[in-house]
Amino acid sequence: MIIKLHGTSGAGKSTIAYHFLKHYWSEPQMKDGKIVAYRVNVPSWKQPLYILGRYSTACGGCDTLKADEQIELLHHYAPLGHVLYEGLLASEYYGRLGEASAHYGDNHVFAFLDTPIDLCIERIKARRAAAGNDKPLNEDNTRGRIKKIDALKRKLVSLYGRKVITIDHTNPIPQIMEVYDVAESSAAR
Repeated sequence: MIIKLHGTSGAGKSTIAYHFLKHYWSEPQMKDGKIVAYRVNVPSWKQPLYILGRYSTACGGCDTLKADEQIELLHHYAPLGHVLYEGLLASEYYGRLGEASAHYGDNHVFAFLDTPIDLCIERIKARRAAAGNDKPLNEDNTRGRIKKIDALKRKLVSLYGRKVITIDHTNPIPQIMEVYDVAESSAAR
């Protein structure tokens, strides 16, 4: 099962990935001397989970990878187990991702966090302050991404026929785990 997490900055995408890295045994996966993913062993699953990207900073994840590299890593790790990846919108990349996801059918789920925009902005400001960045945040850019995310949801369903789910930002881990648990039980049949 593949889950692609979506949401604007501050929505909690990286927090979900960090949850798996913090609570389960994980091992960095290297390519050309750099971390490109992590293998995570969840004891109740037969298959490992591969989290794409590098999580050594607060703004890590797939933002550390180029679009083509994400697609390449998706194709590399999907046959080896479950995959979780996230990142900001990159409009030039969604056509290719839509095509790449077709290979996996309903085993590729697009999960959208329902985090309120004001909470996202509050989190972005806190993260910037913690990093010593005192430049004013252009909130209009962040608010504008919400419209792009809504358009992407519609496009993924109507144009590509992809499976789209909404994740409750207040308790996302059980929903993510359930998607993988269902995949595990289906594979066991």
